[in-house]
Amino acid sequence: MSSYENLCQRVQRIINQPKAQSEKSAEIERQPDDSADDWSRMLSDLGTIENVDLIPLDDSAEHVRVRWNPEAAM
Repeated sequence: MSSYENLCQRVQRIINQPKAQSEKSAEIERQPDDSADDWSRMLSDLGTIENVDLIPLDDSAEHVRVRWNPEAAM
């Protein structure tokens, strides 16, 4: 499995946690072993999903809040 796929799976696990699902929000953070290119690509891919907002929580966008609104998609 590629480093990008591992990163996406980790972020997906965070987003799928019950607390994140009930709040429709999750915080994700780049880990030291995540490549900068993979992190940028993953954020770019998430940003293309309708009704998903990415809110940087630091200047480097290595700590990001992901919010989604499934009702808006209906």
